[in-house]
Amino acid sequence: MQKILIIQVEVGGTGGYVYNPDVSPDAKEASKLFGKLTTTVERYCEKHGYDYRKINEYPKDLDITYFNYSSKGESYDFSTGGKNKCSTLIRYLNMFDDDYDAIVTLDNDIWIPAWAEPLPEIKGHHGVEDLGKSYAGFNQKFGVPFNKFINGGVQMVNKKAGKSLCEYVTEAVKTKAPPVGNLHTDQSFMNHWRAQNIHHAYLLPIKWNYMVDCHERTFDYKDYNFIHYAGWKGRTTLIQDYSKGIIE
Repeated sequence: MQKILIIQVEVGGTGGYVYNPDVSPDAKEASKLFGKLTTTVERYCEKHGYDYRKINEYPKDLDITYFNYSSKGESYDFSTGGKNKCSTLIRYLNMFDDDYDAIVTLDNDIWIPAWAEPLPEIKGHHGVEDLGKSYAGFNQKFGVPFNKFINGGVQMVNKKAGKSLCEYVTEAVKTKAPPVGNLHTDQSFMNHWRAQNIHHAYLLPIKWNYMVDCHERTFDYKDYNFIHYAGWKGRTTLIQDYSKGIIE
């Protein structure tokens, strides 16, 4: 049995993007529910014997704030609004720990229902295709494995893949590398790394990262393990599901 650590990151006053209220009027209210979602992740870990860690600090030895393309530093409170894009780099910097056989990183806008299955065997870097928009140009240019651009909200790595991806992103941060292909997201780094390390690249079925905004609206999630309220529309769905008592 693999010894597994599940990680989430919360820095800058919030656990996720607080979208512009003109675009997502429910963003601030939805962010207040992230703590409720975290309890479901902790419950899942306790049920299946996984360790859990919440990272609440920026790295001390690396400056990741360059990735925000702004003057907002580590002291800025992003709960007032904005996208702390650099915070998403932190997960990669923590993907290797010699004490664990595998590490799973999760966004804070993910609900794990009580019926969720145990994690699958983790043999490399595993993720679910991002259906939020077309990444066809990026996939073609960089030769992304299986022609599937992976969403960063749920990632599973074994020790070898985690060490390799950690080293790749660490080097990018040290050199203040711009996002690959001018795609301003941590996912550009991760998918570029997968293209260079096809032997580590695996796909997960949608049930491990069911992005609510990418599918027809439903109130029945029994076929899914990790429900992901990503994006500004997903924040509204989060509030609706919570108010209906679906999230427990």
